[in-house]
Amino acid sequence: MTAQFLSYFLEETTPVYGGVEGTIQFKQIKSIDNGDTSNNQEFRFPGHSGTHIDFPLHFCSKGKNCSDYPADFWIFRKVGFLHCSVEEVPHKLRDLSEDIELLILKTDFGKERGSKKYWKEQPIIPASFAKLLRSSFPFLRVFGFDLISLTSKLNKEEGKNAHLQFLIENNILILEDMNLTRVQEAPSNVIIAPNLIQWADGVPCTVIGF
Repeated sequence: MTAQFLSYFLEETTPVYGGVEGTIQFKQIKSIDNGDTSNNQEFRFPGHSGTHIDFPLHFCSKGKNCSDYPADFWIFRKVGFLHCSVEEVPHKLRDLSEDIELLILKTDFGKERGSKKYWKEQPIIPASFAKLLRSSFPFLRVFGFDLISLTSKLNKEEGKNAHLQFLIENNILILEDMNLTRVQEAPSNVIIAPNLIQWADGVPCTVIGF
């Protein structure tokens, strides 16, 4: 496939979990048009904004953070891709190679990203998926999908348990709010480039598939 972004550009209108408005702010602090020597912007946003990675620290005080992963961790040459509903996932896993390092799930719910439904009614990802994926794919490092969070507002308790099972119990990082609009097959390679913010429990990232 041609190289393409599998992440969204961060904007002030980017949906955030819970639908809270005004949490992402862009400010022009210098402007050539106003007589300044250069243009300069200031950005303010939560760590869990747009396409972003959840680290174990997000749900465990002693969990790993952004600073704990070397550069080569973020290069994936064995990628699994599923285009199905959440409910169909367990039945589709047998179609994937057991040596995958990154699993991408396209549910098509990303089509709702411009509406409140995207954060209010997303499908529930069962916590049991963590153990299932770990037993099926021993080299899996990251699970990514086109949903705003691993936690659905329809069942927050299950979402909390899912985070614990993925991040803590099974050592699988979570890549949320992916842009999978044009993806129809597994990329040969994927690079995830997280914002290098020291000790962060979650950061926006740029994801490129090729």
